[in-house]
Amino acid sequence: MKVKPFSLSIPFNTEPPSDWKDAWDVQLYVKVEDEKDYGWGEALVAGSGIINSYLSIINDIAIPLLSRVELSEPIDVRTILEKILFSAGNCGVVSGAISAVEMALWSLKARKSNVELYKLIGDKIRDSVKVYASFPRFGKIDDVLIATRKSLERGFDLVKLHQSPSTVLAAVKAIRENYKEVKIAIDLNSPFDNLDVAKEFVDKVHKYEIEWIEEPLWPPNDYDLLSKLTEFSPIPIAAGENEYSLYGFKKLIESGITYLQPDIAKVGGVTKFLEILDLASKYKVRVLPHDRPDASPISLIYTLNIGLVKSQIEMVEYTIADFPNDLFYSLPKFKDGYISPPENLEVVERNIEKYSYKNRLRILHFSDLENKLMRKIT
Repeated sequence: MKVKPFSLSIPFNTEPPSDWKDAWDVQLYVKVEDEKDYGWGEALVAGSGIINSYLSIINDIAIPLLSRVELSEPIDVRTILEKILFSAGNCGVVSGAISAVEMALWSLKARKSNVELYKLIGDKIRDSVKVYASFPRFGKIDDVLIATRKSLERGFDLVKLHQSPSTVLAAVKAIRENYKEVKIAIDLNSPFDNLDVAKEFVDKVHKYEIEWIEEPLWPPNDYDLLSKLTEFSPIPIAAGENEYSLYGFKKLIESGITYLQPDIAKVGGVTKFLEILDLASKYKVRVLPHDRPDASPISLIYTLNIGLVKSQIEMVEYTIADFPNDLFYSLPKFKDGYISPPENLEVVERNIEKYSYKNRLRILHFSDLENKLMRKIT
């Protein structure tokens, strides 16, 4: 079996342009091939674009392993890679690299079985999945309003902001004054390391009828601090995009959050994602999968396929950027706030070179990284 990684820079173009235009153009695809068939997967390259870290896992372990050992079931590959790599820490870079390989094996299995991907998981319970418009960070409040108007015109009824702590209240206030009907969620990306400050923020934003606040605390896996905030907050708290183990997701759930947000391209792929959904069912917690809202659709297509058969998934994060239609034979179909995945995941490999990876410093100004010192190095 052959494993081949592809490093890409798919432009992240929105109108208006966002502060993250030059930070979200980093993608890592993996193609797995046997004698007759193939499949595609994707790793979410987090850590401000440290793509070579993910590539080292694939090049040093996954490629030589799968070229020598006959493993075809995705769960077998995921399990053995986790055991081989556990001393490196099965989270973040390691689990993200495993995600891409494991997903590609699911795609390969579907192709060999001549069925749509979701049929390997279960019976369809719906034809499309509800999505919400996930905004990048904008430098101007007027740009947030423009993006909100365009999202409503397209058929979204919920928008999620990624504004900095210094601008998010003004952005929410402006949206609520101009578009009273729209639902608003807030992704804070872990800025508050002080519980009192976090409570103060909740008090200020509560009057704007917020659907949820996502990752308000630093560090995001301080479960004890999180439980104190969930007890206090009248606004639902969401978390999970930076969690990787079943134990970690269990601790998140027990902290009292309302929404669990696993990312299929970060946790280890389809089988781990399904295990997390089973855990969510056991604890009766709601699931809003994370999917980085850049201009790459592969991990989204996997999440949507699972959403067709798993009732735990309520909504999925969706980009306001366009996908590159010259890189894919078919793309997800969006209509009135709902989306359905294509029947087959097909990448136009001859066009990948057009999106060759651009190596540069990429630092997302998450948490408290919006200060002037950090901006000087970017």
